[in-house]
Amino acid sequence: MLVRNLDFLSIPKEFSKVELDIYQGQSIALVYIENKGYSLVLKENDAINSVFLLKTELTPDNINSDKEDFINVIKMLLDRIYSAADIKEYEKMHQEHVFLQLMDMLTEGDKVELITEESKIYTDIEKGFMKLEIDIMDNKINSLNSAIGEISGNLNNLGSEFEENKIENRLRKTFQQ
Repeated sequence: MLVRNLDFLSIPKEFSKVELDIYQGQSIALVYIENKGYSLVLKENDAINSVFLLKTELTPDNINSDKEDFINVIKMLLDRIYSAADIKEYEKMHQEHVFLQLMDMLTEGDKVELITEESKIYTDIEKGFMKLEIDIMDNKINSLNSAIGEISGNLNNLGSEFEENKIENRLRKTFQQ
């Protein structure tokens, strides 16, 4: 009998979402999925352009660790927004500022929208996190299989070398006598 517990795939029944207007109808929304991570959504005039999932233990209350990758994704989104903009560099929002502002909005409850199972974005994020978990497991399995293959190959080589040395030693002893 094969038994599998899929509780690790389940996610909360509602998410907290905050949104920050960036430039000319383009915005970045941050969706917090408790005990799983976040989703960063690039929107243009309320239409979703891109959705990124960030699996992290970072919480809105504790942003002191594991935030560099998070900030890099925000920078990538900002670069995409500003790529067609003809504005001075100092007028552009900085990625760390956007990160801190979004986190503050979540912790302060300022403009937080609850997203439930009826929402399309909820379904997309849920499926995305399930796929992400499966991909993580596949990567771990592939790494484990390659490590096993490497160890097996090393053991075979070691066994062959041992046998060769054993035969060489017998031949030496035979010729020395």
